[in-house]
Amino acid sequence: MWRGVLTLALAVGVAGAGALTTEEALARLERGTLAEQCEAAEYLGATGDDDAVEPLVAALGDEDAALRQCAAMALGELRSARAVPALVRALGDRDRTVQWFAATALAKIGAPAVKPLVAALTGGTPDETAGAAMALGRMGEPSAVEPLIRLLGTDDLYVREQASEALVAIGKPAVAPLVKALAAPEPKTRKAAAAALGRLADADAAKPLVALLATDDAVLRHYAVVALRNLGPAAYDPLVAALASPEPTVRKSACEILGYAREPRAVKPVAALLHDPDESVRCYAAKTLGAIDGKYAAEGLRAALHDNSARVREIAALALGKIKDHDAVPELKELAANDAEPAVRKAAAEALAAVAGHP
Repeated sequence: MWRGVLTLALAVGVAGAGALTTEEALARLERGTLAEQCEAAEYLGATGDDDAVEPLVAALGDEDAALRQCAAMALGELRSARAVPALVRALGDRDRTVQWFAATALAKIGAPAVKPLVAALTGGTPDETAGAAMALGRMGEPSAVEPLIRLLGTDDLYVREQASEALVAIGKPAVAPLVKALAAPEPKTRKAAAAALGRLADADAAKPLVALLATDDAVLRHYAVVALRNLGPAAYDPLVAALASPEPTVRKSACEILGYAREPRAVKPVAALLHDPDESVRCYAAKTLGAIDGKYAAEGLRAALHDNSARVREIAALALGKIKDHDAVPELKELAANDAEPAVRKAAAEALAAVAGHP
C-alpha cells in the first residue's frame, strides 16, 4: 500500500524538477498548484540546503495530505536535526500515510531523532507512539527496547503491533529483554513477547519458550508452540528434553513441534512415547512419527498397532500408510479384517491402499 502511495506522490509533476531554482521552488511551494508544490518539495529536499527546513516544515502543516506527505519525504532527504520536532508531531497526523512518511523521514535523520522518539513512546498520542516505534525499529535503535516492550501490554492494537514490529527489526538486542517479558504480569505482554521471539528465531529463546509449554494459559501456550516452530533446529534439544516432562500437555506439545519440523533425530525419543501411560500422548507420538518418517518410526508404529487404545491403533495405521511401510502389510491386513473398532479397520484399509500405491 505504501509503495503505491509513494509512487503517486512522486509522480505529481516531478518531470521538471531539475530545471527549478531554489527561489522558484520556494515560490511554488507557497503559492503553486498541488503538482507544483510537490515538485518544489522534492527539489528542496534534494538540495541538501538546511535553509529549506523551515518552508518544508510549514508545508508539513498544510491542509492537503498529499502536500504533507511530500514535505515529510523532503525533510527526510534533508536529514536535518532541525526538522525533528515537526516530524515527531507529524507522527500524530490524522492521515496514516503522512504518519508513515514522517516515521521514514525520522529514521533517515537518525541519531538526532532518537531521544525525541523515545520520549514519544511514553508521552505521545497513540498515533505518535506507534509512529515513533516504527521509526525506532527502522533505525535498529537498542535504547528503545525497554520502552517498546512496555508498549506490548497496551490496549491499543495498532501501538502493540508497531512496537512488536520494531522489536523484531532491532533484532538481537531485543532477545534477552523479550525473554524476560515472558514472565510479565500482563498477559498481552507475554503473548506479544512470545510471538516476537518466534519471529526473531534466536536460539537463546528456545528454553524459555519451551518452559511456556507448561503454562495453564492455552493461548500463551499456542503462541509458544508457534514460536518454537519458527526456531527450527535451534529448539531441538530443549524440545527433546521436554518429552520427559511430567506434564502430558508439555509432552504432547513437544511432539507436535518436532513433527512439524520433521526432525529425523527426534524419531527415537518420540518413539519412546508410544509406551507413555497417557493415551493422548501416545496418539501424538504416533502422529508425529508419521510426519517425521524413517526406519525407527516404522518399527515403533508397527508395535503401536497392538496398543490397547483404538485411537492409537488408528493413528498408527494411518501413519504407516503415510510412510508406506511394506513390512506392516500383514499386520495392517489383520487389523483391516478383524479389529473390533470400525475406525481402526477403515484406517488399516486406507493404509494398505497407500502402501500399495493407490490413492
